[in-house]
Amino acid sequence: MRRSAAVVAGLFALLISGRSAAGEARVVDMVLGEVGTAPVTLSEVALARSLGVLGLVPTTGPITDAELTRYLDAQLAVREAIQLAIDVPAVDVDRAWESAGGAALGARLDAVGVDRAWARRLLETNLRVERFLDLRFRDFAFVTDLDVDEALGAGQHDEAERSSARERLRSEIVARAFSTWQEDARQRVPIRRVTGVTGPWPAPFSLDLRARAK
Repeated sequence: MRRSAAVVAGLFALLISGRSAAGEARVVDMVLGEVGTAPVTLSEVALARSLGVLGLVPTTGPITDAELTRYLDAQLAVREAIQLAIDVPAVDVDRAWESAGGAALGARLDAVGVDRAWARRLLETNLRVERFLDLRFRDFAFVTDLDVDEALGAGQHDEAERSSARERLRSEIVARAFSTWQEDARQRVPIRRVTGVTGPWPAPFSLDLRARAK
């Protein structure tokens, strides 16, 4: 049976003992919202942020309301990519894993008790969303030479400038089209926050972003 966010929120926090002798405990997870009928947990958002996927940027500190909103919105594209059965070759997932840190990332996941397979699945999900964006938006974002001329204005412009302007214009077209699609998707798929649960929320783990940058 599927559990609604209101029911799952009855768990509110899964607590583990930090140091039982001291009687300390810390929150490791909680349900923050729901997309369709699928609950979204704090740990999901934290892992996506640590990996820098699904619209989130790697950073430290508490999970903010804005980050939760970006993650919830990203789930609309995740659902669409799954429904379209967009395939992601295993070799691409392997490449994404290595780019994210490979063995070093695995060691940091182990250190905070996060399953490596979960992180790999999230990287795969991000790739699937990227392929959806390519097929649905980027492949149909056309920028003409006249568009580039108008964007750059009068004067001489070398090929590097023209190429940069073309990519910027293409990105803007994709962003507008995707934003319009998201607005429509929000009408079709209910997105709910758990009532009374507001951020920021302490991140249940950190993957040590300084180590990742090395």
